[in-house]
Amino acid sequence: MPRPTRWNTVLRTATALFAANGFGAASVSEVARRARLSKPGLYYHVRDKEELLFRICDYSMAGILAGARGAVAATDDPAKQLRELIRAHTAFHWQHPKNLAILFGQGKYLSAARRRRVAGMEREYLGLVRGVIRAGQRRRRFRRVDPTVAAFSLFAMLNTLDGWYDTRGRIRPRALVAELERLYLGGLAAGDRGTPHQGGIT
Repeated sequence: MPRPTRWNTVLRTATALFAANGFGAASVSEVARRARLSKPGLYYHVRDKEELLFRICDYSMAGILAGARGAVAATDDPAKQLRELIRAHTAFHWQHPKNLAILFGQGKYLSAARRRRVAGMEREYLGLVRGVIRAGQRRRRFRRVDPTVAAFSLFAMLNTLDGWYDTRGRIRPRALVAELERLYLGGLAAGDRGTPHQGGIT
């Protein structure tokens, strides 16, 4: 493997190119040129362009999942777990603003085996969030909504930030995260009986 600093440069460069041009249009030659590596030097460390995509997706999903595990392990309060999970997910996004667009928009170009590895981490993340929501429902902290619908609603909110949020706008990142927490946790909060949960997706 390359030295960590050089490898980080390669990943950042490939991520920027895939985000700007799409996986199909981006070339390994351009990644190497922008990362200041020779093309043979880049091929010494990765087999092909798809492996670069896999490394980006694997790194991204592993980082998000690690943050989620830490959030759930930090406390046994479901509301606090979700709050910390939102903060961990958005923190990863602020640090790697193009990665989620690659992970969820271009992961379809991965081979079946590599896609299964990434999908396995996605399923674990889903399971963590659903588990937190179910725990909150058992304690009557959260209303009786379908945990899968609630989990995917959270993912839709967090994974599309790059499509509309501008860090240069009037709402700063920390204030945005606070607003997202209020919207999501306020919607789950068991303030009234609401509509009973009728099963469905589990």
